[in-house]
Amino acid sequence: MIRALAAFATLSVLTGLLAGCSSQQMYDSATGWRQQECDRITDAAERSRCLETANLEYERYRRERDRTGDTR
Repeated sequence: MIRALAAFATLSVLTGLLAGCSSQQMYDSATGWRQQECDRITDAAERSRCLETANLEYERYRRERDRTGDTR
């Protein structure tokens, strides 16, 4: 699941850069997809954690990404 999200995020960013979209626009456009992927998880606790991540506001996502050194 996490690998699928990472692959989709990477593909989305690359597509967005080629199309001229900002990182935030790409992040926001993928929110619905991330939520749908979380809804497919049957374990309630894991689904809840997934949705928390899927629903992060862009600025909080960016701060957490920068803090952890994840450059994707």
